[in-house]
Amino acid sequence: MSMRRPVIAGLRSLLLVPVLLALAPVAAQAADLRQGPDVTIPSGTTVTDDVYAGAGTVTMNGTIAGSLIATGGNVNVTGTVERDVMVAGGTVTISGPVKGSVRLAGGTLTVSGPVAEDLVAAGGNLELSPDARVGRDLVLAGGSATVAGQVGRDLTASAGTLDIRGHVERDIKAQVTNLHLESGATVGGNLDYASADSAQIDSGATVAGQVKHSPANFTAQPSPAQQATDVAVGWVRVLVGLFVLGLLVLLPFRAFSRRASEAIGSAPLASLGLGVALLIGIPIAALIVFVIGLVVGGWPLSLAALALLAIATAVGYVLAGLFVGSTTFRLLGRPEMHPLLALFVGLVILTVVGLVPFLGGIVGLVAVVFGLGALALTLFRSWRGPAPQATTTQAVPAGPGRPASA
Repeated sequence: MSMRRPVIAGLRSLLLVPVLLALAPVAAQAADLRQGPDVTIPSGTTVTDDVYAGAGTVTMNGTIAGSLIATGGNVNVTGTVERDVMVAGGTVTISGPVKGSVRLAGGTLTVSGPVAEDLVAAGGNLELSPDARVGRDLVLAGGSATVAGQVGRDLTASAGTLDIRGHVERDIKAQVTNLHLESGATVGGNLDYASADSAQIDSGATVAGQVKHSPANFTAQPSPAQQATDVAVGWVRVLVGLFVLGLLVLLPFRAFSRRASEAIGSAPLASLGLGVALLIGIPIAALIVFVIGLVVGGWPLSLAALALLAIATAVGYVLAGLFVGSTTFRLLGRPEMHPLLALFVGLVILTVVGLVPFLGGIVGLVAVVFGLGALALTLFRSWRGPAPQATTTQAVPAGPGRPASA
């Protein structure tokens, strides 16, 4: 029995796995969506799901058993969030306890409550109040930042002005214009900062480790030789990764891979059309499913579709490499070259061309589109099965008393 049927059946089963996984926990993954001019979760209210809020003003005084994802002009969180907080807003204030990590972006950001894990914040003005405690790392980026609370591990900052008034358990690494350690500030590890000016460290401030002052950039500009080496190493990594993926595709599905790569040459227009349609259509459809799924359930289907598209795109590029390599050997008069060698040569050609600015991007996109379309076309043809063959009859010679038949 031909191996093609079991292979295609296995591929069909694989495609169903993410769908079943996404549908199974729909009830448990429901989200609480809130929007309008003002969104408020009053004190004493407990929300058992993740909360997605978008409004001019978002006020959270109750308890959220999941995560809070919010955007608004003013966002104020005084209640308890059992998991993570992700907020973007003009003015953001977090004064209630967060038992996960906090990620903030906005104009004015203030955190005065305990954060069990990491705090990552980017904004114009950032403040970690004296009552605040970050359980793990604090990462800041902004115009001016004040750290008056406690940081359980490391502080990493990029700011115009950084003012340290509280306690950092381990190291501080900062790229700043102005750095000030006020009296009473303590650093349990090293202070490593990059600035055009020296830090102002008051007599009452303590740094347990070393203080290192570097030029304005932590990372020195690499030399041309270094840049060339980095490009070469990156190219080798990409080539090896693609070739390994090619082995995983070509070895177990050799006949299918050959048909798919040949489809690029035998059906170029169909491959091009299908590739463009899938590359554009699937993300749009996934976005629609995601938005609808947030309301009625089933939003993980969109993520499954995007994951499958990413895998198919990589496989399509590999199939394009196999086509390029096979075509190259055919033009050189060596059409019977081993497919693995053809795959390797094709990937070398594509990735080397990919290093050329602008041209490389175009060639890579063309390879992905044709490979993805050829993959889809071959899957469809295999799924449909071989075309029915016309029945032929042989003519029966005429005999005595019997007319000839066609």
